[in-house]
Amino acid sequence: MAAKRKILLGALIAPLFLTACAGGAQGFLAMLRPPQITWNDTSWCTPIELKIALNKISRKFGPIKVHSTHRWPLENARKGGKKKSYHLSCRAVDFSVPGRPSEVKAYIRSLREVGGYSHYPRGFYHIDNGPRRTW
Repeated sequence: MAAKRKILLGALIAPLFLTACAGGAQGFLAMLRPPQITWNDTSWCTPIELKIALNKISRKFGPIKVHSTHRWPLENARKGGKKKSYHLSCRAVDFSVPGRPSEVKAYIRSLREVGGYSHYPRGFYHIDNGPRRTW
C-alpha cells in the first residue's frame, strides 16, 4: 500500500519538477493561465491544431488578437495574398501577440501543430497547417 502511495505521489509531483526545469515557476504558472484570444475574424472553420497552437502561444506570451483566418478570393487578392493561400481554405491564421519576435518565432517553430509560419514587418505572425516551412 505504501509503495502505491509513493508511485501516486511521484506521478503527481513529477510534472511540477519537469515544468520547473523547463521554464521555472513562470513556466508552470503559464500552463495554468487561461488563453486570451480575441477573434476579429471567423473562428468556426479554423482547424483544431491551429487553435491548440494559438492557445499555447497565448499561455506563453499573453493576449492574442486574430486578424485574419478565412479569406474570399477577392479579399485575398486585395490583401496581397498568394493565389494558393491557405487562408482561402481557412487553414491559416494571422495574429498579433506581445513578446520579442525572435522568441515568439522560436516558440512557434517548436510547435508540432504548425506547418508554415512567418513574422511580418507590420508586427503580426502567420501560422498555417500546411507543410513545414517559413519565409
